[in-house]
Amino acid sequence: MNRTKKIHISLFQNATWLFGGNSAAGIFAAIETVVIARLLGVSDYGLLALVIAYVELLNTFFDFGVWETATKYIGTFWSNGEHAKAQSIIKLSYVVDISSGILAFLIAILTVNIANKYLIHSPQAYELISIYALSLLINTANSTSDAILRVFDKFKNIAFINSLQVFSRVSLVTIVLFLGMGIKGVIFSYVLASILGFSIRIWSVSKTLHEQKLQGWWKAKLSLIRDQWKEIAWFLSNTSFIGSLRMANDRFLGILILGYFSGKDAVAYYKIARTIVKVMTRFSDPLYQAIYPELVRILNQNAFNDFLNLLKYSLRTLLKFTIPLAIIFLIFTEKITIILFGKEFLPAMNALRIITVAIVISQLTFWISPALLAIGKPGLRTFLELISSAIYIGLLFLLVPNFSYMGAAIAFLGHAIFKSSISFLSVRASINEKKRPLECEVYSPIH
Repeated sequence: MNRTKKIHISLFQNATWLFGGNSAAGIFAAIETVVIARLLGVSDYGLLALVIAYVELLNTFFDFGVWETATKYIGTFWSNGEHAKAQSIIKLSYVVDISSGILAFLIAILTVNIANKYLIHSPQAYELISIYALSLLINTANSTSDAILRVFDKFKNIAFINSLQVFSRVSLVTIVLFLGMGIKGVIFSYVLASILGFSIRIWSVSKTLHEQKLQGWWKAKLSLIRDQWKEIAWFLSNTSFIGSLRMANDRFLGILILGYFSGKDAVAYYKIARTIVKVMTRFSDPLYQAIYPELVRILNQNAFNDFLNLLKYSLRTLLKFTIPLAIIFLIFTEKITIILFGKEFLPAMNALRIITVAIVISQLTFWISPALLAIGKPGLRTFLELISSAIYIGLLFLLVPNFSYMGAAIAFLGHAIFKSSISFLSVRASINEKKRPLECEVYSPIH
């Protein structure tokens, strides 16, 4: 079996585990959304979406999103046999994760009144935001934990943990809603499920690090990676900033701007449209998470042809799943909406169609982010995201005041088209730049 085939098999196995976990989690999450939307109704569902969006938006801006940095440097140090440095980067990652979680929690509590005055407009806002903000403290270390499990090919563990956490959440949500506990009961269910997921992750990570003889990482000396601090800080600052922008763009900005201009009902329609289409990202997210550590390993071995082949293979694999789903969503929009959420959510239909097209376009270039990080171009990724984010925010403020949730959907489509176009052109140039010196090295007379 040749090297390329082995890489493809490894990627497929890892992605399959993640896809299986994400699929199970996606099914449970879809059931949860249906239960909440039907039992709370349009207005209360919109309120819940606003509370979650506000707290999670704060989390994205104050959370450093360590997993990409941890994956790259733990994997690199481990591959090079520098186990003490691998322990140091593990310690640094957890310290950054936990500190950012505490900061996000405090900011969420301190800004509740501002959020309620301008975005949420509900007497329940203070209590709901305060409860949900507890999840920031609980989930904060999950980013580093998942990175460790990815580096050591524990994708099966990640799949199990994600599925179990979402299953426990939907079970708790269903119980509390049937008991008449309303929005507050839903948010308490989220916090309890987060505690369960955090606990199992920590146990799994401890076991994995013991197997790799990396236990005792909390006693590691950060001074061991002093020579790499500048490089790590640059990489982390770019990945955290870009992660914040992407999460804000994809999940929260549209919702909060809709809440400001159009109210809770518009938020509910847009959120439902995004939730239905989200099943398409259940395929791209596992591939992203599986491909990134593999790309890092491949480039450490200067195997650039394998790098390119892996990118092409992952894109072909993704489109086999994405395109059929998109066709189903576009043709059976009305039936899907009625069956899942009821006729009161039918106004979301056209927004759902627009967002479906946007998701397809964005997934054509899903490979760009892991490719740029693997070849050491986090700054370029940040630049591209900044430009596309500025366009997206401008479109939201231009379209939402006049066209409500349809304007938000159109803005999301415009963002997807612009971002995919400029990213593809920029990344193709970067890959060619990276490829040339490697080809010269391979064909040099010295070799």
